[in-house]
Amino acid sequence: MADAVNERTALDRMTRTMYFAIGIATIIFGLLLANGPSGFYGQRAQVQQPFLLFTIAIGFVLPGMLAILGRLLPLSALRGLVTAIAIGFVASQLLFPFALVNETLTGGTPWLQGFGAIPATLIAVAWGGRVTWVFALAQGPIVVYLGLATREGSPVIAVLEGLGAMVSCAIFAGVSAAVMLAAARLDSVAQRAREQASLEATAITREREQTRINAMVHDDIMSVLLAASREPILAGLSTQARAAVTRVEELANEDLIARPYGPEELVAVLRATVGGTAPEIGFTFEVDGDLPVPRDVVAALTEATEEALRNSLMHAGHEAARTVNVIVDDNGLEVSVTDDGRGFSQRDVPQRRLGLRVSILERMRSLPGGDARVRSRAGAGTHVTLAWTRA
Repeated sequence: MADAVNERTALDRMTRTMYFAIGIATIIFGLLLANGPSGFYGQRAQVQQPFLLFTIAIGFVLPGMLAILGRLLPLSALRGLVTAIAIGFVASQLLFPFALVNETLTGGTPWLQGFGAIPATLIAVAWGGRVTWVFALAQGPIVVYLGLATREGSPVIAVLEGLGAMVSCAIFAGVSAAVMLAAARLDSVAQRAREQASLEATAITREREQTRINAMVHDDIMSVLLAASREPILAGLSTQARAAVTRVEELANEDLIARPYGPEELVAVLRATVGGTAPEIGFTFEVDGDLPVPRDVVAALTEATEEALRNSLMHAGHEAARTVNVIVDDNGLEVSVTDDGRGFSQRDVPQRRLGLRVSILERMRSLPGGDARVRSRAGAGTHVTLAWTRA
C-alpha cells in the first residue's frame, strides 16, 4: 500500500507503462514464433518436458503476465520478479544443452536464443545502470555457447548469432534505459520547480504577513496618537493606549517565522492573493472554528490558488467569470477556484507544462493531509479544489 501511495512520479508511471508494453510484446512475439522450428512449441519433442515447461514459464509466461501484474503489484515486488526472470533465463540458457533429448537440435536454434531482448529490456526498466549492460553484453558469449553446444555447424555462424543477440539486446536495453532516464529527469525538474515555487510562495507569504503586521501596528498606535492630539481627550483612551503597547510587545516577542495563522488571517492572506492577481474576481469565505493553520499549509494554498487563477486568466477567456470560495473549520479547510470559461481536457495538457501538475496538484499533495482536484471539460469551465485536513 505504501508503494501505491507514493507512485506519483513520472518514473513510477513510466515503469508501469514499460512493464505493460513489454508484457504485451512478449505475448505477441511468443505466439507468433511458438510453432516454428525455433519456437518452444516446435521444439517440444526435442527437449525434456519438465525443463521445457520451466523455460516457457521463465521466458514467456512470467514476462507476458507483466501486462497485468505491472498494474497490480508494488514496484518493489515487480523488481524482484524481474530479477527472478533474468536469473532463471540465464540459467535456462546454460542448462539447455543438457536437457536435449538427442545430442543436438534438428532444424532450428534454441528457442530462448530469440527472446534475450525481453529480459534485457526488463532489467533496464527495473534496475538500469551497469547491470543492464552486463546482461546485454553477456548474451553474446552465451548465445555462442548455445550455438556450439546444441547444433552441428560452423563456429562462425555461432559467433555471428552471438554478435547479433548482443547487439539486439543492447539496442532494446539502451532505448528502455533512455526512456527511464528521461522520466527520472522530468521528476528532477519537477522537484526543483516545486522547491523554487515553495521558496517564492514562502517569501510572498512573509511579505504579506509583514504588511498585515505593519498595518495593525499603524492602526493601533496611530489611532491612539491621533486621538491624544485632539481635544477633548476621549474616554477610554488610556485603556486603548495600554492595549496598543501590549500588542506591540507581543509582536516584538513573537516568532513570526514559526507562528501559525489564525483562520481570519488565512482568509486575509488568500483575499490579498486574489486581489493582487485580479481585483474583479469574486471572493467569498466561511469561517467556523478558531484553530490555527500551519504556515506551510498557508504557503501551499497561496501558491496553488495564485497558480489556478493565473491559469484561468490565461486560458479561460476574457469573458469568463471567476470566483474563489474559502471554507475553514476546525477539521481543515477547502479553497475552490471556479470559472465558467473554455475549460480543457487534462489529457491534452503537455507534461512539460508544470504549472497545473507541480504548483497545484503536487504542491498540495506533498502536504500531510493536503489534496487537490481539478475538474474541467471543454466548454464547461474549470473547478479547482484545494483541501487540507487536520490530522
